[in-house]
Amino acid sequence: MSGKRRRTYTYVKSSSGPLIRFRFKVVFIIFIIVTAVCFFIYMTGANLGNDETENNMFLSSDVSKTESIADDSPDKVKEIINPVPLSEPLTETYFGKCAFVGDSITVGLSDYQLVPIKNVYAEIGMNIEKINTDTIQTQFGQTTVLEGLKQAKPENIYIMLGSNGIAWLSVSDMISYYSEFVDSVKQNLPDSNIYILSIPPVTAARESAEEEPILNSDIDKYNSELLKMADEKKIYYVDINTALKGNDGKFPEENAAEDGMHFKKTTYSIMLDYILSHTANNKNI
Repeated sequence: MSGKRRRTYTYVKSSSGPLIRFRFKVVFIIFIIVTAVCFFIYMTGANLGNDETENNMFLSSDVSKTESIADDSPDKVKEIINPVPLSEPLTETYFGKCAFVGDSITVGLSDYQLVPIKNVYAEIGMNIEKINTDTIQTQFGQTTVLEGLKQAKPENIYIMLGSNGIAWLSVSDMISYYSEFVDSVKQNLPDSNIYILSIPPVTAARESAEEEPILNSDIDKYNSELLKMADEKKIYYVDINTALKGNDGKFPEENAAEDGMHFKKTTYSIMLDYILSHTANNKNI
């Protein structure tokens, strides 16, 4: 028994403890890095989102301001319905706020004392070709129609031009002169209401006259162009032509002077009553 060998045991110390700690540190560092990267991406996205939101807010604000300005523009606010529809009739005191521009037909308003002479800017022989250049006698002396209107500053301006000239001027030329005059009035009197009066019809006898015959078909064509011009320029158009026509589409002989074009006094009353019951800023019926 004494001869048995003694067994020797060698104990090797395990190194797994430090290895685990090393791996834990690596994982922890990676976790920190990933977290930091995610946080950076999140913050960057948030800032971009805020910038975009702010930009959208500013853009929306600018658009709103632009729309507000557009909504407040005079052309937007002022609603134009042409021909001016029937409205509650005003009294004759309304004419004290008006100026009437025209030719010899318009002169009759003051000749018959239906409108104060100071409110009439018209002259015998005046026509659309001369309206921008010729002078007339006004309450301010001898001036162009435009200069007189600029000094008077009427609330409402009624223009009836074309009867004197329809026999020899082309419709296109007349509209061109008319448009130039209206533009000047609008520019110099932006607060005035501008009304275009259609020119009146003529009698059957005037249509067949040997000297300077005038056709109602030509008048209708011209008035149609006046209506288009009024719509384009956003001013008012009053259709007195229809109000003065008879059932046959012509100017009744009993309402006309001998030349088949100018008015009798009673005809002026018909025209003025029509104007009083067709005003743009009064309640429509």
